[in-house]
Amino acid sequence: MDNNQNPQILKSRQKSLSKLSSFLKTDRAILMICIGIAFVFWLFTKLSYPFRSQVSIRVEYNISKDKVLSVPAPELIDINIEASGWELLKFYFVRRKYIIDVDVTDNSPKTLNAAALKAKLLSQFPENVSIIEITPDLIQFKPEDFAVKKVPVKADNQLQLSAQFILKDSLKVYPDSVELRGPASVVNVIEFWQTSPLSFSGVESSFLKKVSLRRHSNRNISIVPDKVDVEGMVEQITEKKLEVEITKIGVPDSLLLVLLPQRVSISCIVGLSDFDLISPKDFRITADFTKININSRTAVKLELEEYPAFVHKIKMQPKEADFIIRSKK
Repeated sequence: MDNNQNPQILKSRQKSLSKLSSFLKTDRAILMICIGIAFVFWLFTKLSYPFRSQVSIRVEYNISKDKVLSVPAPELIDINIEASGWELLKFYFVRRKYIIDVDVTDNSPKTLNAAALKAKLLSQFPENVSIIEITPDLIQFKPEDFAVKKVPVKADNQLQLSAQFILKDSLKVYPDSVELRGPASVVNVIEFWQTSPLSFSGVESSFLKKVSLRRHSNRNISIVPDKVDVEGMVEQITEKKLEVEITKIGVPDSLLLVLLPQRVSISCIVGLSDFDLISPKDFRITADFTKININSRTAVKLELEEYPAFVHKIKMQPKEADFIIRSKK
């Protein structure tokens, strides 16, 4: 079968070569070849001319391992350069990292001006590349000791729970603390760190979500770990009503003050799991007679001084109580 195909393939190739040979003899083919040769000569000539271009290069700063910059140096430097087209092609296509060496072993501030930056960069650039302008043209280095500090994490609670639902307790964070690493002057003054805002809405059930931590504006500050788990216990709420006895304060021993009424009606919102745990003894409502002149007043303001932390929207009725003065003799 191969013996039958080989002559056919050879015949097809010979036919294609014959067509190409015939085409190359035409005026159109000669014109195209001339244009191609002219373009190549034009391109070679053009690329030999000088050009200006702006490039952004990523720079690494070589400092001691036990030091860190208090203010981050720019990661990108914009440079206006001049070079032949060939040199610019090399510059663009040969990707590499550029290093700015800064000696900070003496732990003192340093400043690199435009001249110093040019010298450090030109030594790494291709030959015949000139630097016209650098932005920024001044870089300041303030090295200091590297510090690590462990701080507690606080959840940024911006939850929007559905109606008739509350958080049973404060949000729990796991792990409850993280390490801040970076310049000592920045790290040592931080007392806690927050998560990104927890802003999801329509929450009706308990949850455990992985949340990112806020980033520091100083990129030389790293946070380990950068994510935590946040747990929220959500439950449905109900209303509870109680009758609480009023406690009298500041009544002279020689007088007998009778309050009308002697108890106050309280209504509050509470989670279902805590409904049976609440009793009137958990509340303290006082009538402080040291704050009024009992000879010129007939009513005293009532104050709610103590109540459970897990109750919400407490309403008290009445807010004042009348009193009658009687002598103990």
